[in-house]
Amino acid sequence: MSHKIHQLVFKPAPVFSLITVVLLGLFFRWTNLSDQVFWVDEVATAVRVSGYTIAEVTSDLLQQDLVERDTLLFYQTVTSRTLSDSLNALTKSPEHAPLYFLLTRFWLQWWGNSLGILRSLSVCFSLLILPCLYWLCQELFQRSQISWLSVGIMSISPFYVAYAQEARPYSLWTVTILLMGASFFRAIRLNSKLAWALHSFCLILGFYTSLFSLYVALFQGLYLLSNITKQQLSIIKNYLLSLVIALLAFTPWIWVIINHLNLLQDNTSWMRGNFNLGDIIAVYIGTNLLIFGDLPLSENSNPVEIAIALVVIVFSLLAVIKLYRRWQNKLLKFNLLLVTSSFIFLLTKYIYLDWTTIIGALVAIGILSLSAYSLYYLIIKTNRDRWLYIVCLMLSLPLPLLVADIINQGQSSTAPRYLIPLQLGILIAVAYTVASKLDSQQPKFWRLIVIAFILLGIFSNMRNLNVSPFYQKGRNINNPAIAKIINKSNSALVVVESSEAMDAISLAYSLRSEVKYKVITSKENLTLYLNKFEHVFLLKPSTQLKQRLNQEPQIKLQQVYKSKVFSANEFPLDLWSLDQVRN
Repeated sequence: MSHKIHQLVFKPAPVFSLITVVLLGLFFRWTNLSDQVFWVDEVATAVRVSGYTIAEVTSDLLQQDLVERDTLLFYQTVTSRTLSDSLNALTKSPEHAPLYFLLTRFWLQWWGNSLGILRSLSVCFSLLILPCLYWLCQELFQRSQISWLSVGIMSISPFYVAYAQEARPYSLWTVTILLMGASFFRAIRLNSKLAWALHSFCLILGFYTSLFSLYVALFQGLYLLSNITKQQLSIIKNYLLSLVIALLAFTPWIWVIINHLNLLQDNTSWMRGNFNLGDIIAVYIGTNLLIFGDLPLSENSNPVEIAIALVVIVFSLLAVIKLYRRWQNKLLKFNLLLVTSSFIFLLTKYIYLDWTTIIGALVAIGILSLSAYSLYYLIIKTNRDRWLYIVCLMLSLPLPLLVADIINQGQSSTAPRYLIPLQLGILIAVAYTVASKLDSQQPKFWRLIVIAFILLGIFSNMRNLNVSPFYQKGRNINNPAIAKIINKSNSALVVVESSEAMDAISLAYSLRSEVKYKVITSKENLTLYLNKFEHVFLLKPSTQLKQRLNQEPQIKLQQVYKSKVFSANEFPLDLWSLDQVRN
C-alpha cells in the first residue's frame, strides 16, 4: 500500500467514522431482535430443526380440537425430538441444504428456545460477513480503502441488517459466497495445494448452505476458462480437482435430492407460473436500491409501476445527456430538453406520486445512476481479470433464474434474497468507484456521497426498527394489523385450514395467550363454535370454504381485513369474521 493511501486510510476522522458505522450496524442487528414478524419461513426453520415435518405438525393439529398457543409453540422446541428426527425432517425439504439448520439446532440446544436466541445465530453470521467481504476486496484490489469502504456500506445496509434478524440461512449464505470468492482468488494467486484445499472447503460450505451456490461455482469456472491463458493450465487442473472434491463431499445431499425429487418439485411449485416481466424488473431494481437504502413509499403507491418508471426515466436522462453533448445547435438542445421533460411529466401523471414517493424516487434515480456508472468505471479502470469476476458474480444467480422463469413462466426471480450475488457485485463496484474518486484531485463531491450513504442507511434502519420490511416477510407482513383486530376480542377463536397451519403458528406470536386455535378441513362444521366464543375468525379461508359457509343461512361471513396486493404473484393473508345469524 502506498504512503498516500496509508495516510488516507488511517487518518483519525475516517477511522472514527468507520468504527461508528460498524457499531451502528451492530446496534441495528441486535435491537428488537424478538419483535420482528415471525413469518412462515422462520416457522418452517423452527419446526424442522426441532425434528418435525410440516406434514406431521399439520396432521397432529387436525386431530386435535381447540389448541392453545403453547401447543403450537411445542413443535418448535428442540428438546422434544432427537437429532435423527431433525435430519429426517430436513430430508423432506431437499431444496434447502442442511448446514444452517443443523447449526441452528445445536445453537438452540446450547442457549435455549426463545425467538431471540433462534435469530441470534443469523446475527452472528451477519457479523462474519464483514471480515469476509474485506478479504475478498483485498484479493481483488489490494487496496485497504476500497475494502474498508465496502465493509462500511455493508455494516448499515438495510437489506443485510434485515436478513441478519431472520432465522433463515441467507446471512450464512452471504458468508460462504464471499469465502468462495476470496479463497478462489487466493488459490489462483498462490496455486498451491493448501490454497486449493481451502477453496474446496469453502465450496463445500457453500453447497451445504444453499443449492444456489452451485451456480456461483459454475460461473467461477466460466470466469476461469475465459481468463486463464494456456501457460496457466495447471490452475485450471487444480480448480477442477478442487471442484470435484467439493462435489464428492456434497454427494450425500445430492443423493437425498435424487431420492426426494418429487418433494423438491412440490416444495418449489410456487416458483413456476405467474410469470410477470414487470415484477421481475421491479425486484431487480429494488434489489439494487436495498443495498443502500430502504426508501419510503406512500401506501397508495405501486412499487412495480414506480420501478418501471425509474428505468424509463434513467435511460431517458442518459440518452438526453449523450445527445445534448453531441448536438451543437442550441434550438435542437432546447427541443430535446422540452420533449424529455414533457415525456417525464406525462409518465408521472399515470403514477401516484406524493412528496414522500417523489423524494424516494429521486434518491432511487441517484442510486441507480451511481450503480450503473460504477460498473462502467470498474470496467474501464481495472484489469479484465478483476472486473470480469465481479460481472460473473453478478450474473451467477439472476441469469439462471431468469432463464428458468422464461422457460417455466415462473417467478423465482422475484425473490430478492436469491439475488444476493448480484447485490454483492454492485456493492463492490460502488465501493471501488467511490474509494478511487476519494483519492482523486476533487474528492469533496464523493465525500458527500459517502455521507449520503451513511445517512440513508441509518435512516432506513431506524425506520425498520419496529417495522418488518415488506419485501422480506412476504404474506405475514400483515400479522400485526390482523393481530390488532383479533386481540380486541375477550374471547377469540382463530380457525385455519390445514394448508394455512404454519400461518396460524406465525400469527400466534402476535396474539394474546388467551386466543384459541382450530385447524380444520374445508368441509368441517363450524357452527359448534359460534356460541362458545365472542368472536370466531377465519384466517385466509379458501374459496371452497367461503362458498360453503355462504350457503349456510344461519352463518354470516364478513371480511374484516384485506391486505394490499402490489402484484399478482403475492399470496397475502386476509381475515374474516364468522357470526351466527339470529332470527
